[in-house]
Amino acid sequence: MKNKSKPDFNIKEKIILQLYIAGMSENAVLAIQNITQFCNQYLKDRYDLKIIDIYKNPSVAEEQKIVFSPSLIRQFPLPRKILIGDLSDTKKVILALGIKFKE
Repeated sequence: MKNKSKPDFNIKEKIILQLYIAGMSENAVLAIQNITQFCNQYLKDRYDLKIIDIYKNPSVAEEQKIVFSPSLIRQFPLPRKILIGDLSDTKKVILALGIKFKE
């Protein structure tokens, strides 16, 4: 029987993530906590996470076409994927990031 507390993921390459927030709103703080906890628990050293405040860097929001905040973008591996919200639904984050379970 498999250990249900920590799923075993098959991640071949480092995942590059960017979390775009607009100031330190309640949703932004929640999204930071959720994605940080998710990465530490499931991705370990196989990720690079950058948090970008679009209030401090408005040109980045325009370049990346950020319309909603918070927005998590998986830049690599391609294709690029965007997930909007506080990232509290672990299953949605797993699906959006394209993480596969080991067989």
